[in-house]
Amino acid sequence: MTQPREVIPGRTYLVSRRCTQRQHLLRPDEAVEQIFLYCLAEAIQRFKLALHGYVAMSNHEHLVVRDNAGNYPAFLAHFHKMVAKALNAAWGRWENFWAAEQPNVVYLVEASDRFDKLIYVLSNPVNADLVEHVADWPGACSLGQHLSGRDRVIKRPEGFFRADGPMPEEVTLHLERLEGFEDLSDAEWASKIEDAVRGAEDAAKERRREKGVRVLGRKAVRSIDPTSSPQTPAPRRRLRPLIACRNMARRVQELLSVKGFRTAYRAALDRWRAGERTAPFPIGTYHMLTFGACIVSAG
Repeated sequence: MTQPREVIPGRTYLVSRRCTQRQHLLRPDEAVEQIFLYCLAEAIQRFKLALHGYVAMSNHEHLVVRDNAGNYPAFLAHFHKMVAKALNAAWGRWENFWAAEQPNVVYLVEASDRFDKLIYVLSNPVNADLVEHVADWPGACSLGQHLSGRDRVIKRPEGFFRADGPMPEEVTLHLERLEGFEDLSDAEWASKIEDAVRGAEDAAKERRREKGVRVLGRKAVRSIDPTSSPQTPAPRRRLRPLIACRNMARRVQELLSVKGFRTAYRAALDRWRAGERTAPFPIGTYHMLTFGACIVSAG
């Protein structure tokens, strides 16, 4: 049994998920980017999350989102389902699109943690030695929106989606600024992101120089077989972090809170399984509450 998810409205998360068998099923081209961004914008609007940043690498994705209504599991289920269906149709395949494990969802506790992970997301193509500058990445990446401050209007992709179906003809992909940086002007916020990304690019360039590594380049990225997988060994048995927090005291506090939630959840579940249907579950319970199987304590 997997550990229960603690879902609290208002939290900001880093979401990551890989394609099945690490295949390059998100390999960038215009059609893939349109499908990914259309499904993302539609799901964000449907479940009323705030989108802070995104990148679609060739075989995985990263998102930074704020869960306003405490329904991010439903958002992820819908978004990943629509991407899988549309891109499977585009590639002419039928098997699982995403890896079997659950998406990795990391709670970003403080403003500095949120900013660090946003830059991590934006810098992914550079740190993976695929392109020299983030702006060179030929796939979906939110850097351009951060710097311009403009929304993107994405038309419904042809192919999988019916013209007379329930999905909208077009959607607007809007970015919101990270919580904790409200005091900055639009120009200051864009400059802060640009400076941090440039720093990441410079660090990656120096690392490549020391190791004699060259970037793959846009053209080579676009020519990768979508059913291929990286030749490097797949990471195995690594810890899946729950939170990102540089403040050690706050980190300990948050981890103790998670432990307390899980203990209370297991105790309530044992009582519920024993027939006590009014056993109160702790705040943050999602699955049992969503499907109407339990009540949640007031505090």
